[in-house]
Amino acid sequence: MRVALIEDHDLTRDGIRLALQNCPEIEFVGEATTGESGLALLITSKPDVAIIDLGLPDITGVEVTRRFRSIVAPEYSAVKILILTLQDDETSIMAAFGAGADSYCMKISALTT
Repeated sequence: MRVALIEDHDLTRDGIRLALQNCPEIEFVGEATTGESGLALLITSKPDVAIIDLGLPDITGVEVTRRFRSIVAPEYSAVKILILTLQDDETSIMAAFGAGADSYCMKISALTT
């Protein structure tokens, strides 16, 4: 499985990249820190899965997803899009699905003592 990552926070991006690179069945095809560069990455790398942060510094993950889904080409239609977000409000999540995301994942982890 080929995976691309679009995430602007260094620590989050580094952690996800390392986790993906440690899975032998995953080929990490690249990363981007902005929506515009992320869109270019998706177009050139043609991943099986795109992990896209909702809150990017230039254009949102929703807009990246919308623009990518508007490309009419068979090799892009099969790409699965996972949105990463800190926002758990219904409006943001529904906007992501409306743009063509396949799933979403919260960036919150519970700490226990």
